[in-house]
Amino acid sequence: MFRAALGRACAQAQKLVPAQRQAWTRSIYSNNGRPTLRPRYNNTNVDLFTIPHTRHLTIAQKIRMKYREASKGVFRKNPVLLPLAIFSVVGGIAVFAYVSYVEVTRVQPQYHKFPQQVADQLRTAVYYTEIDLNPPKALKAYKEALRTAVEMGMHPFSDEVLGIKLQVAMMLEKSGLVKPAVEVLERTKTEALKWIEEGRKAESALADKSKAGQAPVKANVSPENAQINEDDLQDAEKRLKEMQEFEAKQRDRALKKVVGIEMKLAELYSSEYIQDEKKAEDAQVAAVELCLKEMHRRQSLGLPVGGAAGEGDSEAWLNITEIATALAELADTYTAKDRSELAMPLYLRALEMIRVAEGDSPSCKQVVLLNSVASAMAGQAQVPAKPRSQEKQTVSREQTIDAARQWAQKAIDVAARIQPPVRNEECDMTCVAATYNLGEIAELQNKPDVAQQRYTEAKSLAQGLGYEEGVTMADEGLKRLKK
Repeated sequence: MFRAALGRACAQAQKLVPAQRQAWTRSIYSNNGRPTLRPRYNNTNVDLFTIPHTRHLTIAQKIRMKYREASKGVFRKNPVLLPLAIFSVVGGIAVFAYVSYVEVTRVQPQYHKFPQQVADQLRTAVYYTEIDLNPPKALKAYKEALRTAVEMGMHPFSDEVLGIKLQVAMMLEKSGLVKPAVEVLERTKTEALKWIEEGRKAESALADKSKAGQAPVKANVSPENAQINEDDLQDAEKRLKEMQEFEAKQRDRALKKVVGIEMKLAELYSSEYIQDEKKAEDAQVAAVELCLKEMHRRQSLGLPVGGAAGEGDSEAWLNITEIATALAELADTYTAKDRSELAMPLYLRALEMIRVAEGDSPSCKQVVLLNSVASAMAGQAQVPAKPRSQEKQTVSREQTIDAARQWAQKAIDVAARIQPPVRNEECDMTCVAATYNLGEIAELQNKPDVAQQRYTEAKSLAQGLGYEEGVTMADEGLKRLKK
């Protein structure tokens, strides 16, 4: 019996031991209903450093982050393609900016006076003239532009329509088709001169009619309609007067264009494609005659002889400087042909006009003309005179040579008074030519020492300017003196 009780007691003890071991092996941090042995400060630290919620990035931040990630190492991975891509982008932007600038500043102002339909055709024509030279396509576009301009009511002899015709001639010349270009210019000149002559005849007849006191016959009207008809008549007269003034301005502008056409014809006739010096001279003479004839007409009517250089109504006709240029170019032609007796009056008239236009502020144009007068006089002195008394020949020749010396020296003196920016390379080169002319004149006067001094001075000036032609001329003069 004692043994049975002892056995039961041992069995209970064996059951209690595993239970106690299981309890003792539990962590003191286990989360159960019983109190734990975790210190208080641990709970406080966990609560302080715990992030309460997740922070959301904005779209810009996400893009920036992705860009940074993508840009890391991109240059090392693409050492050639990346700079090339950057250069291409920058170059494309620069080209686009330049094209836009040219379009706004140069292209659009050329077409703003034309209707849109005409401007579109002109853009095509200019493309086949300036960009991709194609005479047939360009000529077709120009013809279409002229047809559209006439249909839309543009004046057939306005600056715009005449400008299209001149552009056709320029395109043909650029293509090497000089003879067709001359034909276009001749036809344009003839049509314009005919229209100008007819218009001025009609204007003159109307003016004579007004002076004679011929008034239009008035119809019998009732008193109640008299005031209405009078107002209508005044409006009609006002519109007629405006139209007459507009047509007069158009005739002046067209005549200005005709003078330019004559000068261009002279250039083309003397070019290597045609080489017709007679027609070139005739064209220059015609230009000068038109200028002088118009000057006399304007003087008789009390109008300004030359237009102003600025914009406005005065720009319709040539200004004084442009007329002087036409005279000087014809004089240059005569000088090249050793016809100094014809060149001299033209040079002097041109010089007079330039002095009037420039006043107390001379430019290099005066210097050039003064030296041109000296050259023409020196050339005239070397032309054999007609048989006459020997004494008169000597006096006349000596006077001419001395006058040429004075004109050449005057050119140098005027050039010395001109300061930059008015003074340019043209003045400097003319001073070389004038100094050389003084050397030639000294040769004609049998003064070799003076001639050598002038030639040496001209050579020094030419070397300082890099003017090779002047150096060559001075060397030739010095060689003549050594013979």
